[in-house]
Amino acid sequence: MFNKIKTLPPRVRHTFYYDVKAAALFGIFGGGFLPFVAIVGRKIGASEFQIALLTAAPYIATAFAIFWTEDILGKGRVWYVVWPNVVGRAFLFSMLFVASPFAYTLVVFIYMVITAIPFPSYASVMKTNYPDEARGRLMSYVRVGSACFWIVASIITGWILEKNTYNYRYIFPAAAIFGILSALEFGRIKVRLEKKKKQRLEALSHLTAPLKNKPFLKFIIIYSIFEFGLLLWLPLYPLILVDKVHISNIATGIFGAIYSGMWLLGFFFWGRFIDRHTLSSSLKLFFIVTAFIPLIYLLTHNIWFLAVAQGIAGITFAAIELIGYVVITRMSHHRETPRYMAVYAVFGGVRGITAPFLGPVIMNNFSAEAAIALSLLLMAVAFLLTQKMQ
Repeated sequence: MFNKIKTLPPRVRHTFYYDVKAAALFGIFGGGFLPFVAIVGRKIGASEFQIALLTAAPYIATAFAIFWTEDILGKGRVWYVVWPNVVGRAFLFSMLFVASPFAYTLVVFIYMVITAIPFPSYASVMKTNYPDEARGRLMSYVRVGSACFWIVASIITGWILEKNTYNYRYIFPAAAIFGILSALEFGRIKVRLEKKKKQRLEALSHLTAPLKNKPFLKFIIIYSIFEFGLLLWLPLYPLILVDKVHISNIATGIFGAIYSGMWLLGFFFWGRFIDRHTLSSSLKLFFIVTAFIPLIYLLTHNIWFLAVAQGIAGITFAAIELIGYVVITRMSHHRETPRYMAVYAVFGGVRGITAPFLGPVIMNNFSAEAAIALSLLLMAVAFLLTQKMQ
């Protein structure tokens, strides 16, 4: 890996160096916060609706990304990655004063909305600074560094929360410090040919122009069907683990470590696979692997098997993180990349504002098994539709 990086142009090595440092710090932040959001929320009394909202929050928040496709402040793309992340993560300091489920859900939701702003600009930086033929591998190497620190942070956080769940009021703000440092480190990246000039917020018809790209439109439709199925199941995960399995906080931390370890391995695998195979082949394999997660929850609630599902989830979400960025940067010119990313994010927001709330409704009116079965059916439909992709 290191020999290959040494052969890259200086600009690419510069980006990779600070990207890796930022990712390592993010790993501490992410491992100390993200695996515990929904589980802690349920344990302090969050309702099924609030759990669905916590699950949906990242997807709903990304819908606002369409307002940040252009550099309307004239600050340059890196600015939009750094400062919204600094402000959003700093907002988690308010957890020091949060004890009620409503306030907890509100703080997490606001954090998600603010930190959704960087998505289009981050994609633009990746498009501009990493070459097409190596982007998947380089982004996967960066996330490997993040996953290593995530594993350690999640285990330590689980151990501390095992003593008292309400210790989240101190752990989450402490993790946020590393998140802020991560954003500032990313700010040291210099973007090639970056022009710091104010741009107008384009008309909606111009922002949605990427949908005229037929391969991109096919990808959006197929991926939306798949992810609707995934999000239908996702809020059932903390409900089952807390209400039926009665998972401990230390076990939650271990689950986070398992997730991170497989996430790490997943980046090694998917980074190479996506660079070497067609989009259709990548999606087919991705859909098959992902389907095993709800399938295991459908068949058993044995915690050992659920740990296996958690490992598969790590592999799955490694692919989710890479596929969107790599596909979009392949299909778009660097000036159009933020628009493509914004359209992708808005569709994610539409999925996020519907599917996670539908899952608990189906569970309450029928059964958790019925919701999981529908999730698997939608994934199967998406898999069949990939046959029509090139």
